[in-house]
Amino acid sequence: MKKLLWEPLKIRYFSCRQFASPYFIRAAHGQKLFLEASLCLLLVLLLTQATGVQNAVANEKASAGERLEILTRQISYFDDRLKSKPNDPNLHFQVGTKFYELGRFYESKADRVFLTDKNKVDIKKARRFYKDSIGHLKKSLRIQPRNAGAHFNISLTYLVEGDGENAISHMRESEKLFMKNNDKRGVAKARKALREWFDRYGYRPEDFTTSQ
Repeated sequence: MKKLLWEPLKIRYFSCRQFASPYFIRAAHGQKLFLEASLCLLLVLLLTQATGVQNAVANEKASAGERLEILTRQISYFDDRLKSKPNDPNLHFQVGTKFYELGRFYESKADRVFLTDKNKVDIKKARRFYKDSIGHLKKSLRIQPRNAGAHFNISLTYLVEGDGENAISHMRESEKLFMKNNDKRGVAKARKALREWFDRYGYRPEDFTTSQ
């Protein structure tokens, strides 16, 4: 049905493009001719916009599919390597980070205003991947507790899970380690997050006297 409606409009669109030029409209004589040219210009503008929207949606779907495929492949790769190196902190860090990104991918797909069955499934998948992320990042930190990046990433995962206390605790630890490593960019990012999160959750720095 959509195709039947769309094809005649496209034909009308191409036949109108020259006829509806601003120069032609200004030069048109007679009310009927002027009105038809103006309507053609409106049709050109509407269909140009509709075509652009269609292309953008198609590109977005293709990009989302590619992103999902890449993340799935990366997780599979790190999982395979963990079978032979189960105590490698970097591998746990990498796969934990990818599970976080996969959770964000599915959560971004879900429309929280209109919770359809599909949206609920996407949100459920996101929650599961966040738990997987936390599990791997915890293992990484147990083996290598002074990994600033692991503290930073696990804090982001706790944040999306709504656990402000753990998010702030790990972000504070990442800030200390970034400072020790003289990582100015990391320090700036950690401090920016902490300012926002203290305000959001109503905590104060003195509420966190020890790190986890």
